[in-house]
Amino acid sequence: MFVLLTVVTVRADLLFSDGLNYSDGLIETDGLWYCYSPASPDQDAFVTNDLLILNSANHDAVAAPTNGVVYSAPQLIYASFTINVSQLPSVNGGYFVQLMDNTNNNAAHVFIDTKGTVVPGTYRLGIANFATSINTVGATNFPMDLATGVTYQVVINWDEVNGYGANLWINPSSEGDNYVYGNDTTNDAYLLTLPVTQIGFSPYGAVEAIGDVMIGTSFNDVMTNVTQLPVIGVEPQPTNFYSGNNYTLYTAASGMDVTYQWLSNNVPMSDDGVTVVGSQSNVLNLTNLQNTVNYSVVATDSAGSVTSAVAQVTVNVTPTPPFFTIQPQGQTNSLLSPVTLTALADGTGPINYQWYFEPAGGNTFGQVTGATSPIYSFTAGYPNSGSYYVTATGGDGSYNSATVNVLVIPPPLVSIGYMHNYITNYSGNVTVNGGQIFDVEGVVTSIGQIISKTAPEFFIQDGTGGCLVYAGGFNITNVPPVGTLVNVISPAESYYGELEMDPTTGASTNAVLVLSTNNPLPATIPLNLPVMATNTMGTYGLAVQCSLVTLTNVYLYSSSAGAAVSGNFPTNSSKTLYAFQQPYSAGEPYMTIYLVTYTNAANLLNTNFWGKPIPSHVYELTGEMGIYSPTEPEIYPTRYEDFVSTPPASFSVSIAVTNGIPQLAWPAVVGSTYSVYSATNILGPWTQTFGLGYYPSVGAYTDTNGASSAFYRVSSP
Repeated sequence: MFVLLTVVTVRADLLFSDGLNYSDGLIETDGLWYCYSPASPDQDAFVTNDLLILNSANHDAVAAPTNGVVYSAPQLIYASFTINVSQLPSVNGGYFVQLMDNTNNNAAHVFIDTKGTVVPGTYRLGIANFATSINTVGATNFPMDLATGVTYQVVINWDEVNGYGANLWINPSSEGDNYVYGNDTTNDAYLLTLPVTQIGFSPYGAVEAIGDVMIGTSFNDVMTNVTQLPVIGVEPQPTNFYSGNNYTLYTAASGMDVTYQWLSNNVPMSDDGVTVVGSQSNVLNLTNLQNTVNYSVVATDSAGSVTSAVAQVTVNVTPTPPFFTIQPQGQTNSLLSPVTLTALADGTGPINYQWYFEPAGGNTFGQVTGATSPIYSFTAGYPNSGSYYVTATGGDGSYNSATVNVLVIPPPLVSIGYMHNYITNYSGNVTVNGGQIFDVEGVVTSIGQIISKTAPEFFIQDGTGGCLVYAGGFNITNVPPVGTLVNVISPAESYYGELEMDPTTGASTNAVLVLSTNNPLPATIPLNLPVMATNTMGTYGLAVQCSLVTLTNVYLYSSSAGAAVSGNFPTNSSKTLYAFQQPYSAGEPYMTIYLVTYTNAANLLNTNFWGKPIPSHVYELTGEMGIYSPTEPEIYPTRYEDFVSTPPASFSVSIAVTNGIPQLAWPAVVGSTYSVYSATNILGPWTQTFGLGYYPSVGAYTDTNGASSAFYRVSSP
């Protein structure tokens, strides 16, 4: 029922060939193809007329092995198949082809989508190394619009020899034809040595028919395309127009190395760079139409030529004032979301547009600079709330559109702790919830710069958690001082496991707004070093990341192997230390301590690291709990006082009892932390009643738990 070649004369390295010439029905029971996803098959992968039918209503993804032949890296692997699409995918589509090993590790993803198409009603195919979205940097679409109802041959190449990545050809005649290369940044280590043993197809957002699947170790192994006459899948469309206007005609044809020639009343056209552009491409742009003309296009490849249907473009030469066929529509938009106002006028051309705007509460409309097309797009900022209209001016006068209102509203305020729900254990940059705009408030807990003297970033914290603010669209001098309460409205991302707000759109949108200054910092969280170091992305780690934390009684080294520290903190540089909960012992968990010592960065205040001795032991170490990667937590001290290396001075504690409730008080040293212990016997056992806490000048604790403790002691830390 299928052709499986392991030894052939011409294609000695052909690993797999299947024309899918089965009886119509379920392909998963043919003895070759099987369902690799989901784990419990839905039994809905079908072959019809020798074609595998993929559509979003079916769920089973199927794969076929290469007859047990395993080619391990480094190796060039080629695959080919035919595709005929009957229903378009979404804009971003999805990947529907992949090369796999026998445990379903996969690479060379082929995408189907409508992103970037020029011809209406067409789609594109793309290639990636491993990305699961065509929007990933490095995932690349082939720059050719493909028509529905037309069969194309696709060839892909998985290249582990030249630094692993994937190549894509469409309707090629040779390996030297145009192709695109996909090598995204979502690389996993196993891709370097992926032994390709099978090919898989999955249904995704379109209706497509797959045929003639082949795998080999050379381009010629899988290249079966026979030159045929082109098939025109998109015919040029007729229309009626007023004189002086513009029109674009489109076509899309199959064929190997197909070329185009447009005809005007059966006469070949040529570009003049002004009124005719694209006479030898599949997109013909006509400007300042004056006469009724019949247009057609000839598509040619090495097998011959075919001519499209005739599209008559009828031009009305009667002078006609502009009139709107599409009126703009009012909108309510969240801050920083995209806004698009659209209008379209007809009448004697050429028609020019000018948008006008009156701010909310104003009384005068003014021209919007640069807004001279029928579509006006902008990013919603509070100053954009107001009224809009557009004037269309043509060859026989001007006319105003309807006036519409745009209201810009803030997104709902959420807690930073709520944002922690979007953190992902991923070694890359993941945009949160499709780029949703979030609104949070928090106090700046860091002093000066965190990582560098050029990147404007700082930590903020509210009562529920902390996050980093990476204000890439801001000047370094805009970094707010420690203790500033700020409102941040921006997209968010999980950057290598760390929650980051990303207000990169500039200060004009009020993306970072100062609410007040000199606010008290939140109490630091006593950090459990072994738990954080060994389970960074666990429940505990996710809760404390980006918050102020304190380590107590730690030993510092200049390497993770226990090399001793020496000397002073440098100037205009950075320093990495390694903190252990006890003197160095191989295999013990540790945490990285990273700090910068720049003297000329903004809002440094009292960081004053430079020239100070580097301690080897501290009683307390305070800083922001950052995440360098999902397995590498880092603490960022931002002032020298965050290293408490001097033993706490002795102090006395007073106690008073009011209505049977003990109240403790003691003099507190700013920057030190205190714990309270209680016991029923002076010899113990002692129980920690109150954990680490900061106090501005006087420590206080009230024992309201009702226990009958008779003795208390306070220690620092």
